[in-house]
This record gives sequence, structure tokens and C-alpha cells, in this order.
Amino acid sequence: MTPPRTDYRALPGERGHVVLYRQTETNTCPGCGGSNWLVGRIMAECARCQTAIPLMSPLTPGITTEGNH
Repeated sequence: MTPPRTDYRALPGERGHVVLYRQTETNTCPGCGGSNWLVGRIMAECARCQTAIPLMSPLTPGITTEGNH
């Protein structure tokens, strides 16, 4: 039996839907639907329900850089 894969960065088609905070778009919270965010250096946190999501970054391996030119 082969061990399961744990490095999903190399397989963007197999990692499923990834929620990211995009600075160039209006972001809706996946937890409550709110749109007010507290943005840090690596995470954005919903001001209403405190759901945290990672920031989209061109420096993050395996994450697309659509909209970041």
C-alpha cells in the first residue's frame, strides 16, 4: 500500500477549492457572508465572525497569481 500524498502544492488540480483573500477583489467570508476584513501579513480575518483565510501571494508556491500583475 502506498502512503497518501501530503504535498498538495504540486497538485493544484487535486487539492480542491482553496479559499484565499484577494486584495484586488471584494472578498466574502465563507463563514458568515460578511465583507469586512482585518488584514495582516499572512492572514485576513473576518471582522464579524473571526474566520481566518490566507492571503493570496505571488510568493506562495503552488497558488495561482491571477490578478496580481
